[in-house]
Amino acid sequence: MTSFLTDSLIIANPAISDIPKFSNIAGRAIYIIEHSDAGAIGVSLNQSFSTPIDKLAKELPALVNVDFDSLLSPKVLSGGPIAGDTPWILGKKMTQYDKQIANGVLAMNFSEQAFKDNLRERNSICGLGTFGWGAGQLEAELANSLWHYFPASEEALSAIPFPDSFRGAVQLLLAMKYD
Repeated sequence: MTSFLTDSLIIANPAISDIPKFSNIAGRAIYIIEHSDAGAIGVSLNQSFSTPIDKLAKELPALVNVDFDSLLSPKVLSGGPIAGDTPWILGKKMTQYDKQIANGVLAMNFSEQAFKDNLRERNSICGLGTFGWGAGQLEAELANSLWHYFPASEEALSAIPFPDSFRGAVQLLLAMKYD
Protein backbone atom coordinates (compact mmCIF):
# COMPACT_ATOMS: atom_id res chain seq x y z
CA MET A 1 0.00 0.00 0.00
CA THR A 2 1.29 3.42 -0.94
CA SER A 3 0.67 5.84 1.91
CA PHE A 4 3.88 7.82 2.27
CA LEU A 5 2.04 11.09 1.65
CA THR A 6 -0.50 10.65 4.46
CA ASP A 7 -0.06 13.41 7.05
CA SER A 8 2.09 15.64 4.87
CA LEU A 9 2.02 19.12 3.43
CA ILE A 10 2.31 19.87 -0.28
CA ILE A 11 2.73 23.33 -1.72
CA ALA A 12 2.00 24.19 -5.33
CA ASN A 13 5.08 25.01 -7.35
CA PRO A 14 5.02 28.80 -7.94
CA ALA A 15 6.07 28.24 -11.56
CA ILE A 16 2.58 26.93 -12.42
CA SER A 17 0.79 30.18 -11.54
CA ASP A 18 0.93 31.38 -15.16
CA ILE A 19 -0.73 28.24 -16.54
CA PRO A 20 -4.55 28.71 -16.67
CA LYS A 21 -5.41 25.02 -16.14
CA PHE A 22 -3.62 25.11 -12.78
CA SER A 23 -5.17 28.36 -11.53
CA ASN A 24 -7.21 26.52 -8.86
CA ILE A 25 -4.06 25.12 -7.22
CA ALA A 26 -1.62 28.02 -7.65
CA GLY A 27 -0.45 29.31 -4.29
CA ARG A 28 -2.10 26.52 -2.29
CA ALA A 29 -0.67 24.76 0.76
CA ILE A 30 -2.52 21.46 1.08
CA TYR A 31 -2.52 19.08 4.01
CA ILE A 32 -2.81 15.47 2.82
CA ILE A 33 -5.12 13.73 5.26
CA GLU A 34 -5.12 10.34 3.59
CA HIS A 35 -3.11 8.73 0.80
CA SER A 36 -3.41 5.14 -0.44
CA ASP A 37 -3.22 3.09 -3.62
CA ALA A 38 -6.74 4.33 -4.40
CA GLY A 39 -5.73 8.03 -4.33
CA ALA A 40 -5.46 10.90 -1.89
CA ILE A 41 -7.57 13.55 -0.19
CA GLY A 42 -6.41 16.84 1.25
CA VAL A 43 -7.50 20.35 2.18
CA SER A 44 -6.00 23.74 1.50
CA LEU A 45 -4.94 25.50 4.68
CA ASN A 46 -4.06 28.92 3.30
CA GLN A 47 -7.19 30.23 1.60
CA SER A 48 -10.34 31.24 3.41
CA PHE A 49 -13.72 32.67 2.54
CA SER A 50 -14.29 36.36 3.12
CA THR A 51 -17.76 35.62 4.55
CA PRO A 52 -17.60 35.19 8.35
CA ILE A 53 -18.43 31.74 9.76
CA ASP A 54 -21.59 32.95 11.52
CA LYS A 55 -23.01 34.18 8.19
CA LEU A 56 -22.05 30.95 6.39
CA ALA A 57 -23.76 29.02 9.19
CA LYS A 58 -27.10 30.50 8.11
CA GLU A 59 -26.70 28.70 4.77
CA LEU A 60 -24.98 25.52 6.00
CA PRO A 61 -26.87 23.89 8.89
CA ALA A 62 -23.89 21.82 10.11
CA LEU A 63 -21.98 25.01 10.95
CA VAL A 64 -24.80 26.18 13.24
CA ASN A 65 -23.68 23.50 15.69
CA VAL A 66 -20.09 24.74 15.96
CA ASP A 67 -18.92 26.70 18.98
CA PHE A 68 -16.93 29.28 17.01
CA ASP A 69 -14.80 30.13 20.06
CA SER A 70 -13.52 26.55 20.16
CA LEU A 71 -11.92 26.81 16.71
CA LEU A 72 -8.30 27.75 16.06
CA SER A 73 -9.42 30.26 13.44
CA PRO A 74 -12.66 32.22 13.08
CA LYS A 75 -12.37 31.86 9.28
CA VAL A 76 -13.89 29.11 7.16
CA LEU A 77 -11.18 27.69 4.92
CA SER A 78 -11.65 27.18 1.21
CA GLY A 79 -10.43 23.60 1.29
CA GLY A 80 -10.59 22.91 -2.42
CA PRO A 81 -12.70 22.62 -5.55
CA ILE A 82 -14.31 19.23 -4.81
CA ALA A 83 -17.60 19.26 -2.84
CA GLY A 84 -17.25 23.01 -2.29
CA ASP A 85 -20.59 23.21 -0.49
CA THR A 86 -19.81 20.42 1.98
CA PRO A 87 -18.59 21.63 5.39
CA TRP A 88 -15.97 19.73 7.35
CA ILE A 89 -14.19 20.10 10.64
CA LEU A 90 -10.53 19.06 10.93
CA GLY A 91 -8.79 18.54 14.23
CA LYS A 92 -7.20 16.03 16.57
CA LYS A 93 -8.68 12.57 16.23
CA MET A 94 -10.43 11.84 19.53
CA THR A 95 -13.66 10.13 18.54
CA GLN A 96 -14.75 7.93 15.65
CA TYR A 97 -17.64 9.35 13.63
CA ASP A 98 -19.64 7.78 10.84
CA LYS A 99 -18.47 10.32 8.24
CA GLN A 100 -14.75 10.65 8.90
CA ILE A 101 -11.42 10.53 7.06
CA ALA A 102 -8.55 10.19 9.48
CA ASN A 103 -4.88 9.44 9.85
CA GLY A 104 -2.93 8.71 13.03
CA VAL A 105 -3.27 12.24 14.42
CA LEU A 106 -5.95 14.31 12.68
CA ALA A 107 -9.48 13.59 11.51
CA MET A 108 -11.65 15.38 8.99
CA ASN A 109 -15.29 14.96 9.95
CA PHE A 110 -18.45 15.59 7.97
CA SER A 111 -20.85 14.27 10.62
CA GLU A 112 -23.25 16.74 12.26
CA GLN A 113 -22.38 15.14 15.60
CA ALA A 114 -18.69 16.00 15.10
CA PHE A 115 -19.62 19.66 14.67
CA LYS A 116 -21.70 19.52 17.87
CA ASP A 117 -18.98 17.70 19.84
CA ASN A 118 -16.10 19.99 18.89
CA LEU A 119 -13.98 21.02 21.87
CA ARG A 120 -11.16 23.54 22.16
CA GLU A 121 -8.63 20.77 22.91
CA ARG A 122 -9.23 19.26 19.46
CA ASN A 123 -7.56 22.31 17.92
CA SER A 124 -10.02 22.28 15.03
CA ILE A 125 -10.62 24.34 11.94
CA CYS A 126 -13.68 24.45 9.66
CA GLY A 127 -13.79 24.52 5.91
CA LEU A 128 -15.68 23.79 2.72
CA GLY A 129 -14.43 21.63 -0.14
CA THR A 130 -11.44 19.35 -0.58
CA PHE A 131 -8.76 18.34 -3.05
CA GLY A 132 -8.76 14.79 -4.37
CA TRP A 133 -6.55 12.65 -6.56
CA GLY A 134 -7.18 9.30 -8.21
CA ALA A 135 -4.85 6.31 -8.08
CA GLY A 136 -1.30 7.40 -8.93
CA GLN A 137 -2.35 10.95 -9.86
CA LEU A 138 -0.70 12.79 -6.98
CA GLU A 139 2.50 10.76 -7.36
CA ALA A 140 2.60 11.73 -11.06
CA GLU A 141 2.02 15.40 -10.22
CA LEU A 142 4.85 15.28 -7.67
CA ALA A 143 7.13 13.60 -10.24
CA ASN A 144 6.29 16.40 -12.69
CA SER A 145 7.17 19.06 -10.09
CA LEU A 146 3.66 20.51 -9.72
CA TRP A 147 4.01 20.25 -5.93
CA HIS A 148 6.71 20.56 -3.29
CA TYR A 149 6.45 17.91 -0.57
CA PHE A 150 7.09 18.48 3.15
CA PRO A 151 6.69 15.96 5.96
CA ALA A 152 4.25 17.33 8.54
CA SER A 153 6.49 16.67 11.51
CA GLU A 154 6.99 19.42 14.05
CA GLU A 155 10.74 19.36 13.51
CA ALA A 156 10.53 19.71 9.71
CA LEU A 157 7.78 22.34 9.63
CA SER A 158 9.45 24.43 12.32
CA ALA A 159 12.83 24.35 10.56
CA ILE A 160 11.73 25.42 7.08
CA PRO A 161 11.69 29.20 6.47
CA PHE A 162 8.34 29.32 4.65
CA PRO A 163 7.38 32.57 2.91
CA ASP A 164 4.59 34.65 4.48
CA SER A 165 1.98 33.31 2.05
CA PHE A 166 2.39 29.83 3.58
CA ARG A 167 3.45 30.62 7.15
CA GLY A 168 -0.16 30.88 8.41
CA ALA A 169 -1.03 27.47 6.95
CA VAL A 170 2.04 25.91 8.55
CA GLN A 171 1.23 27.52 11.92
CA LEU A 172 -2.36 26.16 11.74
CA LEU A 173 -1.07 22.66 11.02
CA LEU A 174 1.47 22.82 13.84
CA ALA A 175 -1.22 24.03 16.27
CA MET A 176 -3.66 21.30 15.26
CA LYS A 177 -1.10 18.55 15.65
CA TYR A 178 1.20 19.64 18.48
CA ASP A 179 -0.50 22.18 20.78
